[in-house]
Amino acid sequence: MSDTNPYHEGWLRRRIDDPRPLAWAGIVILTAAGWAFLGTMAAVQSGAGGLGNSYAVQLIISLCTVSASAWTSADLALAVLMWSAMAFAMMLPAGAPLLATYMDIAGAAKAKQMPVVSPSVLIAGYMVVWLVFAVAAGLVQGALALLGALSPEMFLVHPVVGAAVLIGAGAWQFTPTKHQCLSKCRRPFTWFMANWKDDEIGVFKLGLEQGLICLACCWALMAVMFVAGLMNLFWMAALATVMVLEKTVPNPKPLVYGTGVVLIAGGVGLLASQIV
Repeated sequence: MSDTNPYHEGWLRRRIDDPRPLAWAGIVILTAAGWAFLGTMAAVQSGAGGLGNSYAVQLIISLCTVSASAWTSADLALAVLMWSAMAFAMMLPAGAPLLATYMDIAGAAKAKQMPVVSPSVLIAGYMVVWLVFAVAAGLVQGALALLGALSPEMFLVHPVVGAAVLIGAGAWQFTPTKHQCLSKCRRPFTWFMANWKDDEIGVFKLGLEQGLICLACCWALMAVMFVAGLMNLFWMAALATVMVLEKTVPNPKPLVYGTGVVLIAGGVGLLASQIV
């Protein structure tokens, strides 16, 4: 008797009648893990007050303390790890429309006894893009640290450079590229239907392509962390919320344009404070 289950065995495939609960649980767990790691780093950077002096705590402190001036290969590795955690904490939730749309189409294909690849393959491709971004961001952070451009709190010490980042990020909110990519992130159904694949490599490539689209949409907002402070959990959460809402609210233009105006105004204000 032939196996009619479309989620047949293979690399990252599962014999699961409905993979949605497991897929969403995985997203929640990985996102929570990212925030937990970032929270630990923020606590350590603030002095680890109240954490105690046990061996485990001291090990965490040694692993999570990044120098803002001296820079070693260990610091670089930790910076990449930090940006990777930010990718999981901030960009996995932003990929919710992508995952939901894929699983809707996959569910319809499964009902017709068509082969379907596990959604974990799609998310793996999507996250590869953001993990590469994490490596690049870690290298930028290292270069800035070596130049003495980062404060001990890990934000840009030169207000003019910080203002330029804010104004640039705000201006990106108004560009056609931002809105074209945002449209594909928000409504990937048509894109999926035109590019549908039923093999692991093909679906992994779909994840890569959607990751690149998301990167083009959100990279400038991620860069704002260099101004707000790389361990500023408040701004991290605020920016993550903006990126998720941009992809989920019915009419995102007021939010996108409003965010752009706020960032540009912040950059102009920062410049003005240096003139006065």
